[in-house]
Amino acid sequence: MITGLPEELQAAAEWVLTSTEAEETQLYWRLGALHAERQVEDVNRELVVYRDVDGQRGSATAYLTGDEGDGERVRTALTAASLALNPPYRLPEGPANYPEVDLSAEQLPDRHALEAWQVRVRAEIERAGAKAAHLELFSSRRRTTVTGSNGRSHRWQGDQFLLDLVVSAGEGDASTEFRIMREARLLERLLPEAALERALQAVRDRSRAVLPPTGRMPVVLPASELATLLFAIDLHTNGQYVVTGMLQKKVGDALIEVRGDAISISSDPLRPYGIASAPTDASTVPSRRLRLLEGGVIRNMHVDPQFGAYLGTEPTGPLGSLVWEPGTTPARELYTGGPVLEVLAFSANMPDPMTGSFAAEIKMGYLHKDGQRIPVAQGSVTGNVFEALANCRLSRETEEDKGYFGPAQVRFEDLQVAGA
Repeated sequence: MITGLPEELQAAAEWVLTSTEAEETQLYWRLGALHAERQVEDVNRELVVYRDVDGQRGSATAYLTGDEGDGERVRTALTAASLALNPPYRLPEGPANYPEVDLSAEQLPDRHALEAWQVRVRAEIERAGAKAAHLELFSSRRRTTVTGSNGRSHRWQGDQFLLDLVVSAGEGDASTEFRIMREARLLERLLPEAALERALQAVRDRSRAVLPPTGRMPVVLPASELATLLFAIDLHTNGQYVVTGMLQKKVGDALIEVRGDAISISSDPLRPYGIASAPTDASTVPSRRLRLLEGGVIRNMHVDPQFGAYLGTEPTGPLGSLVWEPGTTPARELYTGGPVLEVLAFSANMPDPMTGSFAAEIKMGYLHKDGQRIPVAQGSVTGNVFEALANCRLSRETEEDKGYFGPAQVRFEDLQVAGA
């Protein structure tokens, strides 16, 4: 409910208030010593107001703080909403059934549990002959309530853990580092054993890494980098861009001309403990699973109430984890027929989601050639997301990372590598 603003809200056709209560802890260790600690409790109230003028509708956001300035903030938002008008639409009406989604543990780990966790991680790293040069751990619990003038309301709780870890090995000029950034809903899932093992191997091998060869070759990417590439799928199945004319393909069109393994991808905001999971979006639409691509063909567009109205379809709720159905090939077989470049991580990977073009610097990887696995670093991989997806092989093993769940590794048959 909104109290104290009845006069200001009379000019609003509709409104939605999202209130979030958060308790957060942030801890930073360097070489095992605690250097900084922060604990805070916070409340955030975000009010979206909708205003109708001459049959058109606009919206704007006011951030409420609970003081006497809230009235002015709402009036400013209403003025802004009246200046950004679009064809009419309405929020969903009537009762809604919101799904139950597991997003938090029974209890949020306290300060002592976080300390014990980092001690265990640091011990594992030291047993492998390396050091945790930098370890930053962020823990939060958020209780969110979405309430609309349409009579809908829902409240849920979610936890989030963030890890920024730098593993180092060697001394002086021979020292090397490898950085791991992870996110999870449960502390015990924050740093999977396989992710730590890859980092430890990389930091040991980095000192003898060479440039990769230059040429076109198969490139195998890990789950952490696949999550970034698939942002292009998010954009090209977003109904907003069809309405605005930025995209020409629609439901039933082939986004990818598949020649390799199947490209079948869904949005799943109901995935238990998924980073992108939630029971509702910010406009009170309940979450549901949605098939986006099947065999490379667009099966559904995800839309909010506004663009759903323009396309004549029901709003789909929030976009969740992108779930890519795995293949049948064991990961170890993706490296046959070399040379094959295995990328462990890119230094930067920012594909253009509209065109699909990307160019990424190799932070660490391996060249599989003549039965050898040769450490490589620097150089780059370039290509196009949609062309690469057209001819790829998917591992049967799966992994979850950055709002992605699917093949742990994918082999793209023909990408350009620049190196030596």
